Amino acid sequence: MVVLLACCRKLNVLLLVVFFLAGCAEPSRPSGDASKKPEHRIDWGVFVPDDKDASSNLYTIEQMAGSAPHYILRFAAINERIPIPELTEINATGAVPILTVEPWQPDGGPLQPDYALSAIAAGNLDTQLDTWARNLAEWGQPLLLRFAHEMNGDRYPWSVGANGNSAADFIAAWRHVRERFSLAGARNVSFMWAPNTPYEGATSMSDVFPGTDAVDVLGLDGYNWGDGEGHAWKTPEQIFGKGLEELRALDNTHPIVIAETASAEGPVSGSDKSAWIRQLVDFLSQQEKVSGFVWFQMNKERDWRFNSSEAAQMAFKQALAGRPSP
Repeated sequence: MVVLLACCRKLNVLLLVVFFLAGCAEPSRPSGDASKKPEHRIDWGVFVPDDKDASSNLYTIEQMAGSAPHYILRFAAINERIPIPELTEINATGAVPILTVEPWQPDGGPLQPDYALSAIAAGNLDTQLDTWARNLAEWGQPLLLRFAHEMNGDRYPWSVGANGNSAADFIAAWRHVRERFSLAGARNVSFMWAPNTPYEGATSMSDVFPGTDAVDVLGLDGYNWGDGEGHAWKTPEQIFGKGLEELRALDNTHPIVIAETASAEGPVSGSDKSAWIRQLVDFLSQQEKVSGFVWFQMNKERDWRFNSSEAAQMAFKQALAGRPSP
């Protein structure tokens, strides 16, 4: 029976990965432009907060973007209710849910020893994990589970260095979580491993990589914070170039999805952000293994929304319209 379940899971994951890779191989760059790599189709997705803002309405987002998102990202803490109704709504739109499950008490900061990685690996959260796994297995639709994202940073209880966590602890915890889902028969769940883009002081991605056999999709998070407050304006290539190279060196088999990204506005309202959006789609469409990106559609630390200005919204729509055909 164990062998049969393992074979079924491998088949399900293979089919889902093939689905993510669809459309990534057809070049469309004119042969006369030798300065760029051949382009391929990339899908787009969106995170929308539950803030009742008009720009968080999926219908409005689709109208502003000129196309429907391929991915829709949600967040949930491990002790919160499992968002089956919301996943069903996402599924009804035809999008792939990316469900970020966070082992912590939200907004409690990184010092939460009850959620240390060693505690997860030891089985201290198995009651919650098994509930998640059983419910998602019963739901039965394909989804990506992004567990304990940005582990190479310093913001969360699962970050390396917080609560005594080591890189080896992260790998052990990750593999334990996968095992619990496998035991529950959650063959519809594929795992996205999503570190932050490399930055000074971050843990090396290679140290926390759980292995090609333990991931189904690679993720990468990165933002353009703009100028000021210790930040400097960065192009998409400056943000993601090094990280994508490292991901492909670690695992050149699985597809890559930019799981979170957005840009602040520039010094002249709308102008720099508009250019940045076009650069993002152009850059990612030339990157080997990259199959999509997810835009963080929220006015939070910055006004990250792609419609933060009319110029930015139009640039987003035009950039998506200019993607190679599937």
